[in-house]
Amino acid sequence: MSALPLRAAAQELGIAPGTLKRHVRNGCPTATRGHRGRGHATMVDVDQVRQWLGADARDALAMEVAAAVPGLLALAADEALRRAGGLSKRALAGILAAHWYTSTNAILDRLRATAPTVRELEALPPEIERMLKIARNRAF
Repeated sequence: MSALPLRAAAQELGIAPGTLKRHVRNGCPTATRGHRGRGHATMVDVDQVRQWLGADARDALAMEVAAAVPGLLALAADEALRRAGGLSKRALAGILAAHWYTSTNAILDRLRATAPTVRELEALPPEIERMLKIARNRAF
């Protein structure tokens, strides 16, 4: 789609012109920015604006997934440890904890590549803390 004047682009997007002006000030892509004076109106590419607005939704989804991943992987590792029979629980606990750490960080790094707002891993889930204690042979 070609660039439209700000008011027409706002109408096409179904938002108020003031909202679109605020988006442009906050970094929303435009075809050309106005420079006060006749013939220098801000022209907006509606498709680029839609894509830019969708980035917020992607960031929110990535942050939601990033919040769930460590706990879900920890529960899976804990279940694997409980179901393991005949193996050295101490050695297996250490391997599963290491696997959890590398898997979780790999997933978070991938999410961070698309959504820089995803935070670093802050704390270990209780299941992983328990596995580390087992691996160190402190508690069973």
